[in-house]
Amino acid sequence: MKQAIFTNNLGENLSRFLSKKNYSQYFILMDENTQQHCLPVLQQEAPDLATAVRITVYAGEEHKSLQAVEYVWKRLTEEKADRHAVLINLGGGMVTDLGGFAASTYKRGIDFIHVPTTLLAQVDAAIGGKNGIDFMNYKNQIGVFRQPAAIFVHDGFLKTLPDQQIISGFAEVVKHALLAGGKLWKTIRSMESLSNVGWKDMISESMAVKLAVVEEDPKEKHVRKVLNFGHTIGHAIESLLISRKQESYHGHCIAAGMLGELYLSEKCCGLHEEKRKEVSAVIEKHFPKIIFKEEDSDALMDLMKQDKKNAGSAIRFVLLHKIGQAVIDVEADELMIREALKSIYSE
Repeated sequence: MKQAIFTNNLGENLSRFLSKKNYSQYFILMDENTQQHCLPVLQQEAPDLATAVRITVYAGEEHKSLQAVEYVWKRLTEEKADRHAVLINLGGGMVTDLGGFAASTYKRGIDFIHVPTTLLAQVDAAIGGKNGIDFMNYKNQIGVFRQPAAIFVHDGFLKTLPDQQIISGFAEVVKHALLAGGKLWKTIRSMESLSNVGWKDMISESMAVKLAVVEEDPKEKHVRKVLNFGHTIGHAIESLLISRKQESYHGHCIAAGMLGELYLSEKCCGLHEEKRKEVSAVIEKHFPKIIFKEEDSDALMDLMKQDKKNAGSAIRFVLLHKIGQAVIDVEADELMIREALKSIYSE
């Protein structure tokens, strides 16, 4: 399924797109951070939205919740939004996930537009039509597949981000490079730091990897599962940190998850040891270690058992046979998974 994605001239393209629609009302969903730092940019670029109703939620993954969705529904209802209204999601992955889900379920679905403002959202979260919320400390436990009416990517928003948000988003770029191999992986492998990256080109290349997969398998029946590399262990780590109210960045957790799943790739899928070490070194160069202990293994195992990719009691992974060749639905026994966790502990 082709998606309408615009990667330059935010104001011009957004205004042109809106002029072709006959939306009854405009709503802008954002969190506290994007209201302060990104809304002024959007208003300057797209003055058509001066009369849009603003809906602001708390920032942070811990607020990607049913309570936040209820608040969005409440505001839409109070403002008498009908089925011809549009919700513009201005923010990172939390906002695009939450806003897409709220719009998809309000009056059985109104249009929504993503204007992703973080690197993570631009290369991953806003693309593909996955919309949802966390529930009972499980990542994205409740959700739907529904494509946005359009996505508008503006790399200028990256200037509003702290370094840790850039690093977090870079994890998904690394993942896409490992899945695709070739030029993108060579570029990632040769990078010494993120301080002088030409993000516009890298965003386009990373997006292209995900788009190719999503268009082949929009509802994750088969090949799209490859995009979950690093996410079985990574989501468990992130959920554990959120449940303990510890600071967590999605990309940092996914980087740790990729380290653990590289270990499983060597043991279960024949990834060469030297290649695993090479990739692990690249990840460790750019991402901080996640601090957790061996006694956390039981909690992490319980969280992984709730992963959506599982079949019955078996925990399934996406692993790498080699760079550019992923294997889906790989089952690993509990002892092997615990060994993978042990390989990434930082006590």
